[in-house]
Amino acid sequence: MTPWEDLADYWRGISEMQVYETMTDQLDAPCLVLLPDDPWIEPNGFSIDQERYLAYAIALSSTPPAAQRQLHVLLHFMRHHLPEGWAFVSAGPPAQRDHQGITYMAAETRLTFNQCTGGDPYEGASSS
Repeated sequence: MTPWEDLADYWRGISEMQVYETMTDQLDAPCLVLLPDDPWIEPNGFSIDQERYLAYAIALSSTPPAAQRQLHVLLHFMRHHLPEGWAFVSAGPPAQRDHQGITYMAAETRLTFNQCTGGDPYEGASSS
């Protein structure tokens, strides 16, 4: 599994919320969406890679005050429920986002993941 798949599984295992590991055609809000950040992967010392990710907290924006409260809850969930190797960097303000003709409130969170690779983590693995 990849780091973002592991994180999505971890969050699903401790909550009942929908967590998407990548972009999707439809969202079931409230939810979290994980995407790579820029730069995605870079060396960070001896045999350690640092990976950067964006985690979007998504809430329906039919009532902005309620959506903002939901985003606050989701941001704190992410902040306080990160497994080993993950770090919370920051969270941005709420913003309206349109996706597939539906307007959502979203807040972008920056996360980092550090792992000691000792080389290519996929070396010897199949390409499927």
